[in-house]
Amino acid sequence: MRSFAMTTICTAAGALFAAVPALAQDDRIARGEAIVRTLNGGQAQPTLEGLRRDFPFLADAIAGYALGDVWARPGLDHRTRQIAAVAAFAALGHRPFLKVHAGYALNHGVTAEELKEIVYLTTVPAGFPRAIEAAQTLGELFEERSKAMASQPYVGMWVTADGNVRHELLPNGRYVEARGTREKAYQGRYTIKGDHIDYVDDTGFTADGDFVDGVLHHGGMILHRRK
Repeated sequence: MRSFAMTTICTAAGALFAAVPALAQDDRIARGEAIVRTLNGGQAQPTLEGLRRDFPFLADAIAGYALGDVWARPGLDHRTRQIAAVAAFAALGHRPFLKVHAGYALNHGVTAEELKEIVYLTTVPAGFPRAIEAAQTLGELFEERSKAMASQPYVGMWVTADGNVRHELLPNGRYVEARGTREKAYQGRYTIKGDHIDYVDDTGFTADGDFVDGVLHHGGMILHRRK
């Protein structure tokens, strides 16, 4: 009975997706792919790209509906949506999805301590076994991120010659920039490729910079590493 029901649902979903005009489908897919890049630090999502190679219709359905229609809605910001997604996947015991969305949550300003609090909350609606699984999954994610950032040579404090701008690159992929007496004038996430750095501020704007001979050139400023 369950197999028949799932087959019926999938068939209906496929028919609905196929009935959407091609141009509308393309718009939804493009919107969904843009959402993925926003969540994933400007990068494509490996799992989705793997599906696109072997199951392109499924990948398009996910990008078009789950991301392009649902995730792109304006009612909640990305941070809030990720908290909700982490809680849901933790309670359901879907560890791979939990790991992906916990990563997105970290990218959008959710702290490790907040994610741990969600795990503890999971004990109430879903029980301790689900919470333990979620804790193990987050532990794997935290370890992977720590190892990745440990090999990053640019983590630390960068300051202008007059000390007015103090720009700290944190090992968790976040940055905090102080301007004069404003200790958290700007903050958000960053990604580094080679000697180039890209920023996405929590307010939504983007910026970039380059490391040249041990000096950070960013936003028209020159910042030196504080020892």
